[in-house]
Amino acid sequence: MNNPNNAAIIVAAGAGTRLGAATPKQFLKLNGLPVFLWSVRAFQKTRLFSQIIVVVPSVFVRRLTPLAQRNNFTLIAGGRERHDSVKAGLKGLNDSIHYVAIHDGARPLVTPEIITRGIAAAQRHGASVIAVPARDTVKLSTKKSIVSKTIPRSSVWLAQTPQTFKRSVIERAYARRPATVTDDAQVVESTGVKVIIVPGDYCNIKITDRRDFSIARLFIKK
Repeated sequence: MNNPNNAAIIVAAGAGTRLGAATPKQFLKLNGLPVFLWSVRAFQKTRLFSQIIVVVPSVFVRRLTPLAQRNNFTLIAGGRERHDSVKAGLKGLNDSIHYVAIHDGARPLVTPEIITRGIAAAQRHGASVIAVPARDTVKLSTKKSIVSKTIPRSSVWLAQTPQTFKRSVIERAYARRPATVTDDAQVVESTGVKVIIVPGDYCNIKITDRRDFSIARLFIKK
């Protein structure tokens, strides 16, 4: 039974220019389904969410409306930047929502298990981020590509999504968003709220270029 207090916002409003395709990567087909729809179905399989919002470029809203109706999710037009799209998604939440999971529409291999762990941690602590430990040594460099520092690998985590929050926490954070952020957890961190790390999966990759489609197909096949 879906929980009336939980919602998911799947951010799929990016231009996807690095792929070099005419259609944004999140709308390209991966094994027969649009990339973002894999994520929608993973959230639905948990049966923990009463509302699933997919934020897309405004020009795609009309085109994707039949797909949204068939697959029981809500479309909302995004903004110019990612944070604008997240804020648009937050404005579309039902009044009953207490917790919200925010996920990249270009991460099609997220699993119901990962989603469930993320929301459970957010319900206990107020904020959680899915992440995996760094496997390689991390180097900081100067503008001239000279190593300035080596960071102990044991303390480095690579952030993924979903990132899940108590609604009041994420809304308050976005109301005073700092100038430059790279993900939603960073927005929350800037308010002093502690974000709990939840171990993710290395298969939960983000589609960035054409090679990632090949990798994703291999993971799906496996």
